[in-house]
Amino acid sequence: MSSAAAQQFLLLAKSVRGSAAVDLVTRVLEHPDIYGFNEFLHLESLVNSLKQNHSIVLSTLELFAYGTISDYESQRSRFLTLSPLARRKLQLLTLASLAVHARILPYELLLKQLQIESIRELEDLIIDGIYAQVIRGKLDQLNNRLNVEYAIARDINTIAFNRIENILDKWCLNCSNLLNILKYEAKIANEKKKKSLNEQDKYKKEMLSMIKIIDLQGQHSGGSSKRDSNENDNNFNSLQNLSNITTGNTDSKQSGTKKSTRNVAKRILRP
Repeated sequence: MSSAAAQQFLLLAKSVRGSAAVDLVTRVLEHPDIYGFNEFLHLESLVNSLKQNHSIVLSTLELFAYGTISDYESQRSRFLTLSPLARRKLQLLTLASLAVHARILPYELLLKQLQIESIRELEDLIIDGIYAQVIRGKLDQLNNRLNVEYAIARDINTIAFNRIENILDKWCLNCSNLLNILKYEAKIANEKKKKSLNEQDKYKKEMLSMIKIIDLQGQHSGGSSKRDSNENDNNFNSLQNLSNITTGNTDSKQSGTKKSTRNVAKRILRP
């Protein structure tokens, strides 16, 4: 969201042309409460006016929106000569860019990236940034580093936006592929579970059927010897145990259980 000061300048920017447009941009670059410039770059009237006769001013506005102090120092001919206020503001914007990408910033890195020579000057800049609410953090003078807690977001140009869009597209594609793999694995697991349950149910029914047959044989052999009666009881108990084992077995043990079941059944039902 734009600051109140930015909103006032945006209203003026809709109607200014020529040198008035240059003066407005210069004031925007130096203003202590304005750290977002994308809305100015989306004003066609302002941009077209600068393109015609003041392209260097437009390039400087784009520098403050998307660039850093290193960009300015390495390509000075492309930009306006910055006043001390504007240069310090560009340093604060550069600090914000660095703070977005890392939560611990060593002084050595900051000195190089912000084009500053002394630690005292660096710490003064960081304190200014904290008061301006460009960043929030703590100076760790013992370890010569800045511990970042928060930083404002910089404007995003078309190149950066397209790069972010491509990254998100790849991430969505990877998520889609992973989801398809998980669906396939879930399908295979459910099919195996269904097959296992059906086999358990089948052999349970077979055991119950055999138990009923033995029970009926025992009822019809009232004149059998006590030895035969005990043998029938033992067979009956064996089948019951096998039935219980079968229904509780895992897939890796079912083949052995099936073999045992058939052997007991043959022994019991053999005349």
